[in-house]
Amino acid sequence: MLRIPMIIFMALLIWLMPIDGARTFIVDDSGFANYNTIQEAVVAAGNGDTIYIKPGEYNEEVILNRSLTLMPLTGENGPIILKGDGRLETGITITADGCSLQGLTMQDFAGPAIYVQSSQNSIKENVFKNANPAILVRGSHENSISKNTIMDSQGAVALWENSSENLVSENDILGCNVSIVVREAAKNKILGNKIADAYWGIWLDNAGSCQIESNDIKSKRFGIWVLNSSTINVSQNKVGIDNSASGISNGINLANASATLLQSNEINGGAIGLLISGSKNNQLMDNAFDGSKNAVLIKDSDSEELKNNSIRAAEYGIRMENSFRNTLRQNKIENSTIGLDLGNSRQNNISENHLSGITDTAVQITSSNENTFLGNQIADSSKGIILLESSANQLKANRFQNVEWSLYAEAETKEGFNNSIDESNVVGAAPIVYLFGRSGGVIQDRDIAHLTLAYCENVTVKNTAITNDAAFLFDSKNNRILENNISGCYGMRLVQSNGNEISGNRLLGNRFSGMFLYGSDLNQIAGNDASRNSQNGISLLSCSRNIIRDNVVDANAATGIWLNLSPDNQIYQNNISNNPIGLQAMLSTGNKIFCNNFMGNQEHSQDIGGKNNWDAGNVTGGNYWTGHVAKGNPSRDWPRMIKGGSMMDRYPFQDESGWLRAAAAILKMMKK
Repeated sequence: MLRIPMIIFMALLIWLMPIDGARTFIVDDSGFANYNTIQEAVVAAGNGDTIYIKPGEYNEEVILNRSLTLMPLTGENGPIILKGDGRLETGITITADGCSLQGLTMQDFAGPAIYVQSSQNSIKENVFKNANPAILVRGSHENSISKNTIMDSQGAVALWENSSENLVSENDILGCNVSIVVREAAKNKILGNKIADAYWGIWLDNAGSCQIESNDIKSKRFGIWVLNSSTINVSQNKVGIDNSASGISNGINLANASATLLQSNEINGGAIGLLISGSKNNQLMDNAFDGSKNAVLIKDSDSEELKNNSIRAAEYGIRMENSFRNTLRQNKIENSTIGLDLGNSRQNNISENHLSGITDTAVQITSSNENTFLGNQIADSSKGIILLESSANQLKANRFQNVEWSLYAEAETKEGFNNSIDESNVVGAAPIVYLFGRSGGVIQDRDIAHLTLAYCENVTVKNTAITNDAAFLFDSKNNRILENNISGCYGMRLVQSNGNEISGNRLLGNRFSGMFLYGSDLNQIAGNDASRNSQNGISLLSCSRNIIRDNVVDANAATGIWLNLSPDNQIYQNNISNNPIGLQAMLSTGNKIFCNNFMGNQEHSQDIGGKNNWDAGNVTGGNYWTGHVAKGNPSRDWPRMIKGGSMMDRYPFQDESGWLRAAAAILKMMKK
């Protein structure tokens, strides 16, 4: 150690003379002072004294059992290093109140570098390396731990066992496993710390009435974890989670927490931005989530309030699982895959939220009952609200703008469709019409965005334009769907709906099939124009005994009329033209296909895995096929083979609509 001139040293001694009874001591590891070790000076000192430590290395364990100040000697440069070399358990143990430690470097202790067992101490502007933890406070109060640098330790700061009213502020913590932990302690403040390269940022376990504010946390696994704790204020923190890390990673985690306020935090990345599990009566306001796979996940929780939070670039914006009586209000979710997702959750109030740029589904509701969706706005998204196996939900005054598909409901049981969805829900200015269990009634001469008839009978829908979604019939029978314009949307869908009359409708340019029937029988489908649709004109899956006649099926992207697992239907007098495949029957048997015009299709017909009748005998005849030569209306000796099996049209027509010519000729002969 370099020696200063004696005259300067004497001047320092004069400057360090005690004032008002306080004394000063100097420690030098090289022996150029009265004390070679810190502990020797502590033994000599009394309450209120200051111990100045010269730069050097001190391999010792120190016990502060007096109210002392430890700090560097003014004017000296170089670190003051207390080293444990991995052998010593604790660097400094503080058992007296009112101690101050400043400007020290402490490293390589097997246990805590500083162990605080007293109150009103100040630990400031020190450097810690490789300790477990750097600072441990147990059963102590009103301590201040500030502006320290803590690196590469198992833990940085631990407040344990009834430690209260301590302040941990403005520390720079790098590369620690658990950076700050509060366990079985209350009324502590953790403010303005900077935490990086951590596995756990801030962990509260059985804590109460703590304040976590303005911390900047970059973590590999968990940012802030609040476990078995209540009345915690978590505000204005920045939490960034390394998305490249494998396994579970959460920004903020509330587990069995209550009465916690999360406000104005920024959470970036992570498998889950915010996880709330087994918790109750927490409030989340004005937080911002960006780039989390699940921005907010609420599990097994009750009476949480989420208000005015902002979420972007998430796979799931807000997910709720097995949770009840929660309020989601005025939140903003944008540029995400799924906005809100409810599973097995009930009695939640979801209102005035704004969802935009949702690439899959804005609101997805599965097995969730008695929820209220009021005044939400969904814009520039793919699908709006989907209800699956969910009942007794109320949808009111929700607004959709530039949404491909606003509403869809589906269930295996009747009760699953029993939702209250009134016409205050609109797409642009056009209302959504959702009828459940209705018998009778007329919808006529209207412009609507969506139509669902679920378990309805004898309803007439006539001369109505459906502008956005589709016309859905679920388990509905004996309804009349007449002369409507269902174009440029998703067409018409019938699911297990029987005995309906569907005639004179325009089903043009839809994104799916013009008309799709599943498990639906005995329907009359006549005189419709199902053309230029993005899949098939008319599709039947597992349907039987339907009559499909006098329809125009032109220029669809896949097939004009498509049958799959559908027996015993009658298909006649349709114009089937300019499709890649005119009519395709797959695994279907007993269908009667006759008196149709097949014109300009790339492949007129296919019959795969079934056995169908492609004519109605030598009197009624078969079909007209462009490109096939036949003589007579119908012909006798000019059969046409059907691709895909051994089926054939034995009596094709020579002329387009040749059956009409034949009928006219017979009528003329009868008049003579």
